[in-house]
Amino acid sequence: MKKAVIFSFVVVFLLAVSGVGAWADVKAGTTTATRDIVLEEAEEEESGENEGGNEEKGKGTDAQVKAGLLNIAEMHKDGFGVTLTSDHADGVYNIGDKIVLTFKSEADAYLTILDFTAGGQILVLFPNKWVENNKVLAGQEISIPAAGQKFAMKAGGPVGVDVIKAIATNSDVQVLNPDNQELVGPFTILKDTKIATRDILLVDDDAPNGQEEPLKWSVASLAVMTKDPENAEKPTGFGVAQSGGGSVKIWTNGTSFLEGELVFLHILSDKPAKLVSLVNQGASKKENNLLPEGLDISVAAGEILVLPRKDDKWKLVAAADPGKDTIKCKLVAEDGSEIELSLDVLVEE
Repeated sequence: MKKAVIFSFVVVFLLAVSGVGAWADVKAGTTTATRDIVLEEAEEEESGENEGGNEEKGKGTDAQVKAGLLNIAEMHKDGFGVTLTSDHADGVYNIGDKIVLTFKSEADAYLTILDFTAGGQILVLFPNKWVENNKVLAGQEISIPAAGQKFAMKAGGPVGVDVIKAIATNSDVQVLNPDNQELVGPFTILKDTKIATRDILLVDDDAPNGQEEPLKWSVASLAVMTKDPENAEKPTGFGVAQSGGGSVKIWTNGTSFLEGELVFLHILSDKPAKLVSLVNQGASKKENNLLPEGLDISVAAGEILVLPRKDDKWKLVAAADPGKDTIKCKLVAEDGSEIELSLDVLVEE
């Protein structure tokens, strides 16, 4: 019997049968107070926690650690111009909505598209069962699924965020290890996410064998956010704001957290910006600062910023007592315009 795997994206074959707790505050500074997510000073040995899990208090669930802390989620490269978009401009879908991705490159490229699911898996969306040739010509726009293909992608539950990465190279190099892939339906999954991350990050700028031109590669990122209209009050762990023809998205590495779990905030902006405020508002309506004083944080266009960063000496940890928190984020774009957005998360016993 084949092992069943649940993805945030559900693949549906069109020609086949397919079938409140108390409120809590988020507060800044090391504190003994409960009923909050706290900003704590990180120990020296914890400064590299973004590269893996933790064994002491502050560890996340296995799925959250995989989904929130993989180095690949931070990977960004701009060797030549590429774009990755979805058919919903804000990237937000209801459970059951169909999803169409579109990719375009300014140069001839070989394309790999990966889905880092909210559950911590890595799914290879392209190439796939229907399109094995992954060469894309300059200016060519490809869609997944393409017109006429006998499948569709739908947003599946639970609510949360999938990070989609389009990795384009100017040479036909092996981005993924074929021995680390397992076919599940029309797509493959990467069996060992740590090995997959290491393989991808080792792509360098050396010229491949027999080729004079150095390797160039680019990565485009897209956050696909899923909500449940039948449970609109349930925290989604993400927020979106549209501004000046672009968008800013924020999300955490989960929709709910148990006591002691690490909380990571992700920010993705279409335009360069500065993070000027990060606060939480709890049941008391009091806003508490979540950033250490004097911190200057820039958000590069198209690059996913993960907070805390690898070298930061602070962390966000879910503390005791159940409740729902609203984290508010304010950015200032290069043109001086302000962008405000928020998200809700749940702290559970």
